[in-house]
Amino acid sequence: MNFILQNIRAIRESKHLSQEYVAMSLRISQSSYAKLESGQSKLTVDRLILLAEIFKISSAKLLDPNFTVYVPLNGEGHNH
Repeated sequence: MNFILQNIRAIRESKHLSQEYVAMSLRISQSSYAKLESGQSKLTVDRLILLAEIFKISSAKLLDPNFTVYVPLNGEGHNH
C-alpha cells in the first residue's frame, strides 16, 4: 500500500497541486489529507477514485507499483 501513497504524492507534486487544493477537492481538511498521504489515516476506495479524477488519470495508475511519474527538470513544461 505504501507505493500507492508514494504514487499519490508524486502525481500531486508533478501536477504542481498543493495539499490544500487536493484536500479542498476531496472536501476534507489539509491536515486530514496530509495524514492520508502519509499513511496515518486509511485511504478508501471512494477517495482513491476521487483522487484519480482530480489528477485526471486512471485509478489503475495509482494502484500500479511500477508506475513512474515524469517530472520535468528545471521547470521544463511548467505552466506559469
